[in-house]
Amino acid sequence: MIERYSRPEMTRLWSEEAKYASWSRVERAHLEGLTEKRGVPAAVIAAFDQAVQNTNINDYRKREEETGHDVIAYVSEVGAAMGDSGRWLHQGLTSSDVLDTAMSLRLTDSLNLLVGPLDRLRAELAKKAFENCDTIMMGRTHGIHAEPLAFGQVLAGHFSEFQRAHLDLIEARKVCATGKLSGAVGQYSQLSPDYEAFVLAKLDLQPEPVATQVLPRDRILRVAHACENLANAIDRFAVNMRHWARTELQEVIEPFGSKQKGSSAMPHKKNPVLAENLSGLARTIRGYVQMLGQNTGLWHERDISHSSVERLALPDMFVTLDFMTSRCADLIEKMVVQPDVMKRNLERLGGLWASQTVLTQLTNAGMNRTAAYELVQKIALPLNAQAARETLQPDAFLKALENQKPVVELLGTDNLRGLFNLQRFTANAANRFLAVFGITPDEINRRCAGRVDSGTVPALQRTYKVTVALHSDVLDTEAKTIEEHMKTQGLSVRLNRSKVFTISMPNPDEKNVLLRYVSNVLRNEVMESIQVEVIQ
Repeated sequence: MIERYSRPEMTRLWSEEAKYASWSRVERAHLEGLTEKRGVPAAVIAAFDQAVQNTNINDYRKREEETGHDVIAYVSEVGAAMGDSGRWLHQGLTSSDVLDTAMSLRLTDSLNLLVGPLDRLRAELAKKAFENCDTIMMGRTHGIHAEPLAFGQVLAGHFSEFQRAHLDLIEARKVCATGKLSGAVGQYSQLSPDYEAFVLAKLDLQPEPVATQVLPRDRILRVAHACENLANAIDRFAVNMRHWARTELQEVIEPFGSKQKGSSAMPHKKNPVLAENLSGLARTIRGYVQMLGQNTGLWHERDISHSSVERLALPDMFVTLDFMTSRCADLIEKMVVQPDVMKRNLERLGGLWASQTVLTQLTNAGMNRTAAYELVQKIALPLNAQAARETLQPDAFLKALENQKPVVELLGTDNLRGLFNLQRFTANAANRFLAVFGITPDEINRRCAGRVDSGTVPALQRTYKVTVALHSDVLDTEAKTIEEHMKTQGLSVRLNRSKVFTISMPNPDEKNVLLRYVSNVLRNEVMESIQVEVIQ
């Protein structure tokens, strides 16, 4: 982890101290399970807590020099500090029960920590999109002028990609939130599946359905792919920022401090260094993902070839991505949008952006498509070449078309001029905003006084799904009839009825209110289970 590309909180989460702390969380939950399910004296917990306080990372490292095994070193030092109670420490576990379960804790904690900068990035991007919903810019394909569109719609497209990355991280957290206490090769020779589930519930983890000595590495790879998707979204935005900032465009530029310098040799330079930095860091994330992808094929019930890769890749991947996300949020917040420059660039080719519209209307009026295409191209290409050498009048293409008798005869002068109305190219932007954000720019201005945040934009709100399953004996008559009929057909069936509620919360702190309501008010004797999960 390079300090230059690190932020303190994520760095602490992947420190050696945090690693041992996560081991202690697992070992303590196991000791709690032994006291609650196996009759081990409760005093063991206090002895463990005191032992962890009285030992430290230097003790573990010194012992590891002797043992050559980091978990044995930790267990030996803490167990010795526990006195006679130390015999219960690590009982029935193998090293990977602790290592991998603790790894799941750190993965889920890291994904939770990424929520902060990503939420800020999405909020800043939404603000900029709504601010520029009517800002017209030239759209480009292959780097070449194509047709105009709203800059706000461009940003809405980036927001949609970041939203998918956000949802991927939520799903990745569910995938990696598993643990194991199933022993040396995952067959529960020392502890039972019920005991495992009881202990893991204390850590908010689910038991791995079938573990070997380790948790399956495809789960970590799913997390890595979600991180890669976020890095790719950042990179795509950064690449566009770099293009927008080019001397020939200068439509959107990075912030530049009053004492900032762009070049040691050329004082005039203002380089898009933040965006370039983000593109470079995205390449490192892809490298880590490739490394982790080679960890899935371990020998038999496990080997240790994955360990060195994860010790390098996971800390660097999360720390770097956390830094990238925060830097990208800063860049979006402070980027300078220049609508006047966008307008100037739009007018450079003299209205050639209307070529497809002219072509379409000529064919609608009865002209053969090939003939219409060749006619429009014959007029457009010389203007395109001329624009490279001199400034064209904004209506140069329109004037050239008006000099073509077949065009005027088919379309009429007024209709032809109407084809150059820029509103044609932004008419559907509001619908795109509604699809992406759940609200239109007009609604934001009319109902929310222009305020863009989690209180006004549905796409920025945290959404929970509450699923309530009722006991089978409270099924309605129709459901019971279906159940009985299925049984007569020789099917083993047990129906239950579920109610699903989707709740959006502008304030993330309201989650605790929801959980209290679910556990204290909603639950009653007719309910078999209640599940609460984040879906946005």
